[in-house]
Amino acid sequence: MPNVKFRASRRTLTSHAGLSIIGQCFEIAGVDSIDSRFPTTLGMRTSDVIKSYLGLLCLGMSDYDAVENFRRDKPFQQLLTLQKVPSAATLRQRLEKLAANDLQARTATWSTTLLSLIEAPITAETTHVCLDIDTFVMDNSNSKKEGVSRTYQKVDGYTPIAAYLGNEGWCLGLELRPGKQHTMKESNAFLERVLPRAQGLTKQPILLREDSGFDSQAHLALLEQQRQVFADEGRRLDYVVKWNPRGSATADQDTWLAVAADYWEELRPGKRQALWPQTVSIHDDNKTEYVVQRVMRLVERTADRDGQLLLEPDYELEGWWTSLDEAREAVIKLGMTGELSPVRHPAKRRRIRTVLQELVHRAALVIHKARQIILDFGQDIGRMTVLNTLRSRLRYPRGTPC
Repeated sequence: MPNVKFRASRRTLTSHAGLSIIGQCFEIAGVDSIDSRFPTTLGMRTSDVIKSYLGLLCLGMSDYDAVENFRRDKPFQQLLTLQKVPSAATLRQRLEKLAANDLQARTATWSTTLLSLIEAPITAETTHVCLDIDTFVMDNSNSKKEGVSRTYQKVDGYTPIAAYLGNEGWCLGLELRPGKQHTMKESNAFLERVLPRAQGLTKQPILLREDSGFDSQAHLALLEQQRQVFADEGRRLDYVVKWNPRGSATADQDTWLAVAADYWEELRPGKRQALWPQTVSIHDDNKTEYVVQRVMRLVERTADRDGQLLLEPDYELEGWWTSLDEAREAVIKLGMTGELSPVRHPAKRRRIRTVLQELVHRAALVIHKARQIILDFGQDIGRMTVLNTLRSRLRYPRGTPC
């Protein structure tokens, strides 16, 4: 073993220098304005409570007790511009009280305000900016938390619903749901909250993409209504929603084969497909009729890709509800989900864990000089350059010259 010695000094160190960027985002988003809406006489600003918990989330921590480790952490307080860091009990009690006073309605616009002021890039997929809405599973097995129940992936947990805009994947909405809640339950209300946020961030046509869990007549009718709202404002909204066959793929196989007879094309020996459009009438809860389009695809396999003949033909039927006036192949490409979906711009989307590891959890020496806080990254010049670039962009929003 090498001769290792330990030494203490009066220098201030931090392992989360990236919180300096988070604190700047709080300032631009206007988090401090919450104090005027939720004033308190308890000696702890509402904004300090909220920013402390958001800081924990940005460090990958969600438990209230985790805040106790930062009550004497001066950089945590300074980088997030906090007057005080609350205790775990105060954090829990205040957030529960704020939640009962409809805090979410007050904070829902923070992310869109931030994205708008910093002029975040929102790139399109061909002619449209994609707005992807989907549910996902949070595994909370062996937990007794409120709302934990059996999910569609056969684990106990939650099934939140989220909305992401553009190829960059900007999150415009994220709401927690009980694990057993069906995808469509309250999804129409979620869509009505999210669409105005997307509309305020881009002037380009928007393409809403959803999987088969959102296939319902009421939802499709709402999409048609929203399309008309956009059209009245001189905007364009389109959608691609995966069709849910609900057993009809096998029950009506002969019918589908008869319809596909005029559309077969061979893809390889032993595999062919048929693509055709359909027009379907649907009704909303008020019995109003809407005529919508569905693109269908039937794939027949009589041999696998290695040439091995199958005992019986294998059929795969899929469909996509769409308002796009595009070629059938283009609609399918835009509506693909799951393992078969094409990889789109892998470098433009980063996992939260990657951002935490690469930017937030960066060690630095904290230096106080001339009423400034200086973060010394040592020889880690690469990370310092990235953080400095982000800081410069956040400091001068709306194209103000720096």
